Amino acid sequence: MASIHDSYLGMAEEITYGTAVAPVRFLEMVKEGIKGKYERIDSEAFRAGQRVLHKDRFQPNPKGAEGDIDLEGMDSTLGMLFKHSMGAFSSAAPVGGFTTHTFTVGDLKGKSLTVQVGRVDNTGTLYPFTYEGGKVASFELSNAVDGVLKAQFSLDFEKETIGAGAGAYAASTPTYTTTGQLFTFVGGTVDVGGAPFGVSDVSFKGDNQLKTDRWLSTGKREPLEEGMREYEFELKGEFEGLAHANRVAAAVASGAIASVTLTWASPQGGQLTVTMPASRFDEGDVNFDGAKIIEQGLKGIVLWDGAASPVTIAYKTKDATP
Repeated sequence: MASIHDSYLGMAEEITYGTAVAPVRFLEMVKEGIKGKYERIDSEAFRAGQRVLHKDRFQPNPKGAEGDIDLEGMDSTLGMLFKHSMGAFSSAAPVGGFTTHTFTVGDLKGKSLTVQVGRVDNTGTLYPFTYEGGKVASFELSNAVDGVLKAQFSLDFEKETIGAGAGAYAASTPTYTTTGQLFTFVGGTVDVGGAPFGVSDVSFKGDNQLKTDRWLSTGKREPLEEGMREYEFELKGEFEGLAHANRVAAAVASGAIASVTLTWASPQGGQLTVTMPASRFDEGDVNFDGAKIIEQGLKGIVLWDGAASPVTIAYKTKDATP
């Protein structure tokens, strides 16, 4: 008999959008909120004596699924999600048991995932819920002092399949990496304009601006990008001088821009580095609030300098492939 402790999250890359593939990578999850979307198409016609919709006059209308998965940052297993969040990647030759995969802003077309979640009911029966046609719509990396790096990915899916079936829909037997270690605030640093900035909280968000409602008579088509992607950052630290306040108040555009680099390192030598060469500083207030050390919260968005990738994620991991 299964228990809640047997819940699992697994995923695999699809060859064709919306064609499910059995999970090959299993991740340690904090929580997940993926759920199917089921609408109803109701009749508007009336018959004599009708004051309530008749039981035969509606049609179920499945509309895929969507939801978040919340993970902890580790120096293994996350590469697949970074690949599907960013679009392009390259891998360096392994060194000392680690491989550095570098993810940059690129085309997301043709990239999709199958995600399977094992959920256990109150009788001890485990049921697989399989989600195909998975696209990363947005994501966030965040870390607070004394905490573990949090990684949240918001996904959109073409279809939900409830319960065990054959092939990719069969319940999985999870297997987990034995070599991964956590990224925490202890191994984290932040540089702004090439200089260290001490922070108590950091957040980086990306929105891929996917059109997820491409429903036609043939079913759902792969979500594609429309508009421009949006990346934003938020840093909370102490008031260390006027440099950041002057960026917000700069009279010329170039004065409001500086590089931001976020780095985490694991005890065994893994590393995660998020580089934003042209970050615009939009907020940086400093205010007195009693006899306390004045804090400064910095917020802004990521711009493109016309050459380098607006965002680069370098992931030094035990995984040979993303």
